Amino acid sequence: MEDQSSENTPHQRKTFGDLARSFTANRTNLDRIDIADPLRGVSNPDIRDDMKELFPISQSSGINQEEWDKAIILAKLGTRSPPLGRFTQEELDSLRAEREQVFFQSGILPVILTVALAAFLQGHVQSSINAGSLFESLLKLDAGSDENEIGTRKKDWEIGGMNASPFLAAAIIGAPISLPTNYYIGRRGALIVSALLIIASSVSSAFCHDWIQLLGVRIVGGVGMGIKAVSAPILAAETATGYWRGSILITWQLWVACGIMIGFVANLVIAKATNVLFLKQNDIETSDSNHWLALQLILGAPLVASVALLISVYFCYESSRFYMREESPNFDPNQALKILLRIRKSKLQALRDIILIRWSEKLKRLSESNRSAGESCSPEQGLTYASQLRVVLRLSLNQYRTLFKTRRLRNAVWSTSTVALAQQLCGINVFAFYSNVVFNGTDSTIDKPRLYSFGFGAINFLFCLPAMRTIDTFGRRTWLLATLPIMGILLAGAAGAFPLDDSTVVSPRVAAGISLILIFVAVYSPGLGPIPFTLASESFPLSHREAGASAAIATNLFFAGILTIIIPAMKQAFKTPGLLGFFAGMNFVALILVFFIVEETRMFSLEELDEVYNQKKSKFAKYQLSEMLPYFVKRYLFFQSGTKPPLRYDEWIAREQDISMEDLDATR
Repeated sequence: MEDQSSENTPHQRKTFGDLARSFTANRTNLDRIDIADPLRGVSNPDIRDDMKELFPISQSSGINQEEWDKAIILAKLGTRSPPLGRFTQEELDSLRAEREQVFFQSGILPVILTVALAAFLQGHVQSSINAGSLFESLLKLDAGSDENEIGTRKKDWEIGGMNASPFLAAAIIGAPISLPTNYYIGRRGALIVSALLIIASSVSSAFCHDWIQLLGVRIVGGVGMGIKAVSAPILAAETATGYWRGSILITWQLWVACGIMIGFVANLVIAKATNVLFLKQNDIETSDSNHWLALQLILGAPLVASVALLISVYFCYESSRFYMREESPNFDPNQALKILLRIRKSKLQALRDIILIRWSEKLKRLSESNRSAGESCSPEQGLTYASQLRVVLRLSLNQYRTLFKTRRLRNAVWSTSTVALAQQLCGINVFAFYSNVVFNGTDSTIDKPRLYSFGFGAINFLFCLPAMRTIDTFGRRTWLLATLPIMGILLAGAAGAFPLDDSTVVSPRVAAGISLILIFVAVYSPGLGPIPFTLASESFPLSHREAGASAAIATNLFFAGILTIIIPAMKQAFKTPGLLGFFAGMNFVALILVFFIVEETRMFSLEELDEVYNQKKSKFAKYQLSEMLPYFVKRYLFFQSGTKPPLRYDEWIAREQDISMEDLDATR
């Protein structure tokens, strides 16, 4: 409780420099993970005066000073329970529901629907690319069967390049330009741009007559994919509450999986309607109009989901945080508050969140080195569109340039990029991108591979559901550590089941191999499925959210593109057992990377994650090696149930600091 005397004396508003010195003096323990008071070192009068300046009481939709005072108390409580005497029973019930119910906010449903459709479109595009590979004979690929010295054909590389082009374009162009796009027109505007690009790509794909044309058209769609892959998860992360942010972000992966599943259903329906379902792949001919029609419909099918996304964006709210970046031309606190009042269950929660958003940014600016007290921090408003564009480009470049300058940002980049890479190393995209080709080795007609692919999509969708709540209770890091070793074992078993010569005969061993792959997909779905995009969209502060998320997602998409290029050649050279065996080993590489690099982020608000990522990575790795690894070995490998659990990371940090201070005193 704050000293009441300070509120009864005349309060003189502090200058920017005064606030900076006060902030530095009071926040001397940032190396400790303590989320009890996210606004520690900031007095209630400072917050109250700042809110009065941003939201004059007479113009803030009937909000009185008592409501602001309650919101300030709540904002400073962090994860602690609110005092019973200060809040009404209705307010306490609303706060309790916020902690216990995932979808207690009805206002967030339009956002969830929009993010779901954006993700569904992503999955549908992937299934369209996957199925299109079966019609390679229509796209004028190299017809030669001669193999080079490593056992691959020219056609394998052409297929890989054609299918990889959207992912590489998304990584190299789409994800980076998502930053200025989000800065300039917001998350909703970025989703509109991405939907229009994918509409153009889908329509154009249906009229391509060779693989080079299709490669070029897919680059356009890839740019849209990159913008969308960054913007939609950020919109979800910034709209959800900290307690259930992971569960809301599951929407992305859940509906990517649903898009893959429904995409494969659409492919089956198209193949049946055009009489190509039971053809052998070698029987597809350029002279048959039905074969061309099947390919055109498969490549153009994502058009429907793109139009649905455009419609949903119209009814969706913009992120309140988009209007709270003070240096942006779009700075508009009143609009941000209006959005929060619509989305949050109670006015108290909306006011609390606007305070946390405002001061998380303000404290970051106060803590920047070499910031002078007289430097202006006023927003650049009232600019022409051309001037706004110049400002946006300058701010975007500054985000990227400063992404590695502070420990907090570097750590977030390392963690999110590691998980993004792990998703590609695990081998899931062998089946997401090439399941029709991989499974085609088990039967020479088109219908069986498509049914296997549908099974892949359905299992991916259904087994993502268990993560809906547990990602916030069980944890992101815990899910990864629990699933990666199992995935590696399952892929190794599948590799041993497939015949070395990729025989087309369906034997019990092959059936066992396919079953192990489908179990692998089930284990993947609640772990590495949703977590990479969850971490990418939540791990960075508002000042660098787009740059950080785009860096992590670009890493994911870039390596997805590289794998898409090399998988056809790897399958040709090493056959299915060698391909699966390689990725089985990569799962254990990913496990090691996650264990030593990736922090846990569950149950923290976006503003509280500053504390999580402010630790040295070397300390984190030392803690895992010296404390957690011995515990895991004793408890789970040697089944020593009496093993004492290690200290929590924050407790271990405190102990290490105390030891260091004692050593320092001893040397004096």
